[in-house]
Amino acid sequence: MTFIKNLQIYGSIIKATLQSWRKYPELFKPFLCLMLLEILGLALLYYSPQQPVSLLLGPPIRAFYGEAALHYPYNLAMLPRIFSRWQLFTILFFDCLFTGIAISMYNQKSKNKSMRFGKNFKIAVNRYWPLLGYSIAVTLPLYLAGYILKILIEDKLIAGQGYLLGMGQFKWSMSMLVFNLCIQVFWQTLLIYIPIVIIIENKGFRDAALESLRLVRNYLLVSVLLVALALAPFGVVNELFKIFNLRLMDKFTPEITILIIVLIILIKFFMNSMITISTTILFLSEKEKIADENRSST
Repeated sequence: MTFIKNLQIYGSIIKATLQSWRKYPELFKPFLCLMLLEILGLALLYYSPQQPVSLLLGPPIRAFYGEAALHYPYNLAMLPRIFSRWQLFTILFFDCLFTGIAISMYNQKSKNKSMRFGKNFKIAVNRYWPLLGYSIAVTLPLYLAGYILKILIEDKLIAGQGYLLGMGQFKWSMSMLVFNLCIQVFWQTLLIYIPIVIIIENKGFRDAALESLRLVRNYLLVSVLLVALALAPFGVVNELFKIFNLRLMDKFTPEITILIIVLIILIKFFMNSMITISTTILFLSEKEKIADENRSST
């Protein structure tokens, strides 16, 4: 498949995705639920120094992050780090479920059937365990790889040992931003069609993973573009926020942390919707293409 052909396929899928957003706003409901779940966690963490929230969240925050994490303004400086743990929890246990709902809703739409949230929620719940397997396979390797890399290299930079890598803190941070994006795009692209196969084909995790690899092989460039161009804005803003958060707090106000986290949540809302719907469209198009070839050969 030529480069131009891949770009044409990519363009047609993005066009179909935007048309789906306009014609069927119900497709946003699962991602809206995810967004509200993250905002709820952010609100609870923001008010964790105050009663009655402090009665619930105060002890674990104090145990893991110290007493200062419950006092202004240090609590806001620590908020991105603590909130990232909440995000990891929601990504592992809820992202897969609501992604499955969105896939099911679009699949039902393609069959001119009901797109009701409740009906497709039941379909996703019935496939929750293989969806959870997908979520773990995507998230934990990336999280562990980043954590190990931080221990092995980043701590040396923080300790002033940047000469070990021949670069300073800023250059290293920019290099890590690009490196992290490339790793995330690579890994997510390999597994991106797993929840689609689980929901639409009703297959287990192993068979869905093999089918995902087959589809990625056939549409490698298109799949990379669908993941990379949707993931890039979220990844760039998120990584830059980690680098410059304290400087922004010093220059403006500590509360700017809240605004930027909300911005990241909004970007993630559109990113999840774009990746999920666009890859579902590609999968259904490939499925229809195979069905047409089988009919023409008989």
